[in-house]
Amino acid sequence: MAETGAYIYAACRRIEPGALDGITGLRDAPLRILHQRDLAAVVSTVDLDEFGEEALRHHFEDLDWLEQVARRHDEVIRAVWLASGLVAPFRLATICRTDDNVRERLETRYDELTRALDRVEGRSEWSVKAFLPAEPVNAAADTDDDEAASTGTAYLLRRRRELDQRQQAAVDADAIAEAIHHEVAVAAQACRRLPPQDRRLTGYADPMILNGSYLVDDRDAGSFRAVIDQLVAQRPAVRLMVDGPWPPYSFTTLEST
Repeated sequence: MAETGAYIYAACRRIEPGALDGITGLRDAPLRILHQRDLAAVVSTVDLDEFGEEALRHHFEDLDWLEQVARRHDEVIRAVWLASGLVAPFRLATICRTDDNVRERLETRYDELTRALDRVEGRSEWSVKAFLPAEPVNAAADTDDDEAASTGTAYLLRRRRELDQRQQAAVDADAIAEAIHHEVAVAAQACRRLPPQDRRLTGYADPMILNGSYLVDDRDAGSFRAVIDQLVAQRPAVRLMVDGPWPPYSFTTLEST
């Protein structure tokens, strides 16, 4: 018989029996709720031939496998969040040998989990991304004199001007991103700036200048959206994308679980 373990998706507090009916975990395994004091962990059984330490080292290099597991991991966490209103996600592939080990982990991390849940109670995460079209490099100044433009000196001058323009554009983009982030952060209870995503991930030709996560009180969601709408009106050259509400991944996920 294959050896199994308990895969932990998230911790929460109050969750009604049957609240996760119809939701399955990895490989369609049924979900279980394990309690320790006033905390609960949502887990499912996994085969350690696939999710054991050695197997995971191999699977983490398989992007298709990783995407499938991450998607189901996220689906369960969202279901727990909707059912309980409060969730602390565990990082991907957090696995214990037994259910008792899961309870021991809840006890060991009790204070940290409690603080994390207190921090996000009644709040959700929103994502704000900003894209700014790149300004074309102006080389018109080098086309006035064809003979001069063909010389090495003119070529170096042209390259220097192009570099200066690009550097200035980068400075301007950083300033715009910082201004937008500041305006949005004022309307949130907490915020995190993440590295801008590559064009290959965003699907947009324009570069991303801001990738921010914001923790927003659910009662203030309308005001938060109003701030975004105001920024859209004030900065028509910038493409702003807002998404949410989400489970508060950026503000509760335990890095060491």
